[in-house]
Amino acid sequence: MPNVVVYIAMSLDGKIARTNDQLDWLFEIKGEGDNGYADFFKTVGAVIMGRKTYEEVLKLEPDRYPYPDIPNYILTRSPEREAEHVTFTDEPIEQLIERLKREVDKDVWLIGGGEIIKAAMEHDLIDRYEIAIAPVVLGEGIPLFPEGTKETKLKLTSQRASGQFVMVTYE
Repeated sequence: MPNVVVYIAMSLDGKIARTNDQLDWLFEIKGEGDNGYADFFKTVGAVIMGRKTYEEVLKLEPDRYPYPDIPNYILTRSPEREAEHVTFTDEPIEQLIERLKREVDKDVWLIGGGEIIKAAMEHDLIDRYEIAIAPVVLGEGIPLFPEGTKETKLKLTSQRASGQFVMVTYE
């Protein structure tokens, strides 16, 4: 059965984006190749993200959508919207994940943002967290784990340096 995986980068102080959703700080840090992204993506059968994260993905790669060959679900309060390569939905996250675990053979990548991750954590839906910690303190920004996130005990299963990043995996 597929796992639900959070694969994400954050600043040393736990931010996944600036207050204005910008990710510019992340691309100023030297990694090691693609930091293992290509290998990770081979394990992905579907992606889930929130609307704001989707809009940032479009800004990062305006000429091509980065995940066109697998199912993409955008959680939003306005599911009537349409776009190429994605399905907008207001389906409860627990129902969406249960359905995807039956429909896809590979893992489900829960891209973010923080509120989507928080909702999945409330229902104990996340099997693995793969986090790239960047050596920058943003001070202000959007946290990976927003206020009110359910307390969750995790087990460190691996860690490694990748250029200036520290890659950690928790289950």
